[in-house]
Amino acid sequence: MLDKAYDPQPVEDKWLAAWEQKQIFRSSPKGNERRFVIVIPPPNVTGALHLGHALNNIMQDVLIRWHKLQGFETCWVPGTDHGGIATQNVMEKQLKAESISRHQLGREEFLERMQAWTRECKKTILGQLRRLGCALDWRRAAFTMDSARAKSVFEAFQRLWDKELIYRGERMVNWCVRCGTALSDIEVEHEERKGHLWHIHYPLADGSTGLDVATTRPETMLGDTAVAVNPQDSRYAHLVGKKLRLPLMEREIPVVADEHVDSSFGTGAVKVTPAHDVNDFEIGRRHRLPLVKVIGLDGKMTEAAGAYFGLSREQTRDKVVADLKASALLRKVEDHRHAVGVCYRCGAAIEPLLSEQWFVRMEALAKGALEAHRTGYFHIHPETWSKPYAKWLGDIRDWCISRQIWWGHRIPVWYCRCYYDEKLRKINPKGRPAVSLEKPQACAVCSGKEFEQDPDVLDTWFSSALWPMSVFGWPEKTKDLEFYYPTSVLVTGYEILYLWVARMQMMGLEFLGTVPFKDAIIHGTVRDKSGKKMSKSLGNVIDPLEMMDKFGTDALRFSLMLQAHPGRDILFAEDSLTGSRNFANKLWNSTRFVLMNLPERPPSGGYCLSQLSHCCLELADRWILAEYQAAMAKAAEKMTAYEIAAAADIFYSFLWDKFCDWYVELAKIRLQGMDGEEKEAARAILVSILSGALRMLHPFMPFITEELYSALKPYSGETADFLLLAGAPKTDFNWSNPDALRDMGLLMQAVMEIRSLRSQLNLNPGLKIKVVASGAAEQTRALIDKHQNYLKNLARIEELGFASDGRRPPQSATAVAAGMSFFVPLEGLIDFAKERARLEKELAKAEAELKKIAQKAQNRDFLARAPEAEKRLAGFQHEAALARLEKLNETLAVLSSPSQKSLPKP
Repeated sequence: MLDKAYDPQPVEDKWLAAWEQKQIFRSSPKGNERRFVIVIPPPNVTGALHLGHALNNIMQDVLIRWHKLQGFETCWVPGTDHGGIATQNVMEKQLKAESISRHQLGREEFLERMQAWTRECKKTILGQLRRLGCALDWRRAAFTMDSARAKSVFEAFQRLWDKELIYRGERMVNWCVRCGTALSDIEVEHEERKGHLWHIHYPLADGSTGLDVATTRPETMLGDTAVAVNPQDSRYAHLVGKKLRLPLMEREIPVVADEHVDSSFGTGAVKVTPAHDVNDFEIGRRHRLPLVKVIGLDGKMTEAAGAYFGLSREQTRDKVVADLKASALLRKVEDHRHAVGVCYRCGAAIEPLLSEQWFVRMEALAKGALEAHRTGYFHIHPETWSKPYAKWLGDIRDWCISRQIWWGHRIPVWYCRCYYDEKLRKINPKGRPAVSLEKPQACAVCSGKEFEQDPDVLDTWFSSALWPMSVFGWPEKTKDLEFYYPTSVLVTGYEILYLWVARMQMMGLEFLGTVPFKDAIIHGTVRDKSGKKMSKSLGNVIDPLEMMDKFGTDALRFSLMLQAHPGRDILFAEDSLTGSRNFANKLWNSTRFVLMNLPERPPSGGYCLSQLSHCCLELADRWILAEYQAAMAKAAEKMTAYEIAAAADIFYSFLWDKFCDWYVELAKIRLQGMDGEEKEAARAILVSILSGALRMLHPFMPFITEELYSALKPYSGETADFLLLAGAPKTDFNWSNPDALRDMGLLMQAVMEIRSLRSQLNLNPGLKIKVVASGAAEQTRALIDKHQNYLKNLARIEELGFASDGRRPPQSATAVAAGMSFFVPLEGLIDFAKERARLEKELAKAEAELKKIAQKAQNRDFLARAPEAEKRLAGFQHEAALARLEKLNETLAVLSSPSQKSLPKP
C-alpha cells in the first residue's frame, strides 16, 4: 500500500537507481526502423545548470520518453561544451581572486587548470541531468574538446581548407577588449543605452566655414579620413571634393558623396573612420580612403592618435570633447538613445577593429541550408522563426572563426620560418601554411623543420556545429552514424538559432549531404514573474535544485512543461510550482483511494476494459471512457505536432478536472455499496483508466507515475518491469459517446451551480440542503430525476424535489443550470442578520482592495516603467476585484429580500 502522503525524495532516489541499474535508456543500432534520436544541446562547463537548462532538457526528455512508449528505438546523447570564451572568463575570474593572470601562469599550466575545472563541472552538470530524470544514454557522454571531437574538428577544417572555404585575411571584426578576442557578428548583442550626439564643426582646409558632423563616438574622430554626404543632398553639393581640416589632428580629409549616408540623421554629414566602423570601412573601400588605426587591441589609443596616445577610449572621449569645446568647434550636444554592440559573454562594449583573422566563406554553405529550409527538408517550430532564419541565411557574411584566447581547439595551422620574409615581415607568396593535427615533419617549400602553430583557437561554435555528426563517430563511417544520423529533432532556445542551429544545418549538408535534424523546436527564455531576465546581479535567479528539493522534481518538470509554448518566454515564479505539486498529491491520493477499494486478491489477468460487461455501465462510466479516449487522442495529436505545453494541459485537465474530481467521487457510490457487477465495472474502469493515463503522463512526471504504475501492476495485468517498457495504452473498442458527454455535462453544470450557491451563502460544506427543481424540457427533467444520486452525493443534497406548479418556495435562493432553476430554501440554514453583517464587512474590505489595485493600474509611473507582464497582471487583478465586488453586492441584495431575487451566477 502507498504511504498516506507523497514524499518525492525517496521515490525519486528509488527509481533513479533502478533505471540506471537496468540501463533502460541504453540504445544500440538494431533493426527497428522507427528511430527517434536527439543530441543534447551541450551546456557550457561554466558551472551549475540554471532553469533555462532545466526547461530545455525536460522538453527533450518528454519527447524521448513519449516516443519510447510509442515503440520507437530512442537514443538521447548527453554531453557538454567547452564553452570557449565563457569558460575561460570563469577561470580568469578565479585567477584574479588569486592575484594572478593567465599570462603569468603560461599557456600550458593554464590549460591544465582548465581541464581540472571542466572535469569537476562535467560531473556537476551530468549529475544535475540525472537528478532531473533525463533518459540519456550515459555511455555516450561526449565533450566538445575530447579526442573524438578533436578528430572531427580537424577533418572539417581540413576539408573546408582544401575547398578554399577557409582563409585568413584582414577584415573589420568585432573586438571584445575585455575578452581580448574577435567575435562573429552573431556573438554581438545590442543594448539600448543612453548616450549623446555631439555636433562637431569641421572647417574647410583654408580655415573658412565648413560643415557640422554629428557623432555618438567623438573619440574615433582622431582616425577620420573623410566626411561623407549623400549625393542627393543639395545642402552639401558645393562641398563634395573639397578638403576639410580634421579638428585636433590638423590633417586634411576630403568630402565624399556616398549613397549610404542617411541625410535625415543628425546633420546629414557623417565622419568616416574606416578602421573603426563596419559601414565606414565599406565607404572607405569604395572611395579608396586610407586606414588610420587609432584604437588598439587593448582598448587604448595608438601612436596614430597623437597627443591622446595611451589613453583609454573613455578617457579619450572626455579629453576630445573638452578640447573641442576649448577650440569652439563643439556646436551642441544632444541626449541620444542608441544601440550599442556588446560582447554576448561579458557585456563589454564591442570595438570594431581591423584585424587579421581566420574566416569561413559562408555564401555557398548558406545556400544549401536555405534550400533545405525552403523545400521542407527542415522545419522550425513555431513557424514564426522561419522568416528571420531565411533572411539571416540570405544576408550572411563570412564567419570569423578565430579567437584570441587559449581555451579551445587550437587552429591546426603551422607556419614554417620561410612563410615570412624576415626583412619585410610579409608573407612569402610561395609559402603556404601547413594544416595538420600534429606538428609537420618538414616544410613542403623549404624542407625546414622549425614550425610554429597558429596561437589562436577556433570559435567554440565551430566544434558545436559538428555535434550531431561527431557524437556518432564522424568522420569515421561507424554503425552509429549510419543508424542514428540524421537525428529527429533539436530542442533549443531562439537566442542560438543563428549561432548554432543554422551552422549545424550547413555543416551537415556540406559533409554528409543531408540535414542533421528535420525539425527544430524553439523555446523561449525563462524569466522572472515580472518578465525580467534572471541574473545574479538582480537577485532573481531561481535554482532548479532548490525547487526540486522543495517541491519535488515532477512538480518542477510539469510546471515548466505547462508553460513551454513554442517560441514564448516563460514568466516563472516559485508560486507556479504549487499547482503542479498539488497535482502530484492529487494523483497520489486518488491512486491510494483506488487501491484501498480493490480486493486483496486481484482477478486473474487483472482488470481489463475489454472484459467489461457493457450492460453494467452507467452514465458516469460511459462518460469517463469517452473523455479518456478523446483526451489521449488529442494529447497524442499535440505531441506529434511538438506542442508539449498543450499536451500537458490536456493531461492535467483530464486527470484532475474529470477523473479525480468527478469520476472518482461518483465511483465512491458503488465502491461503498454491495459487491456485484456494477462495483466490479467501477473498479475495472478506475484501474484501467488510471493505469493508461499514468503511462501517457509518464514523460512529463516520470517518478510519481512509475511509483503509482508499479503499485497498480497486480491489478492492471501489466508485466513490464518499468512503465516505459510497457508501451502506450491501447484500446480495442471505440468508447466515443456524444450522448454521454452531453448528458453528463448537464448534470455537472447543475452540480457546479448548486455548489457555487452554497459557497456564496457561506454554508458549512458538510451541511445537507433541500433543493427544489423547476422548469426545463421533459428530457432534461427526466435525466436529472434518473441521476438524482449524482447530484445528492456531489452537491450535498438531502432531498431533491420538483415543483409541479413551477412556483418558487418562500425565502429561497436560486441557482440556474441546464435550463432549470434550483431553489434552495434558506429558512433554518442561515441567520439572515449575521450573514448580512458578514457580507457588509467583506464588501468594505473588497472596496478598499479594489481602490488600491485601481490606483496601481492607473498610475502613470507604473504604466510607463513596469514590464508588460506586470501591467497585464495588474489589469487582471482589477477585473477580478470588480467581479468580486459585484457578486458581493448582488448577494447582499438577495439576502435583504430573498423571496424576490436570485443569487448572481458565478
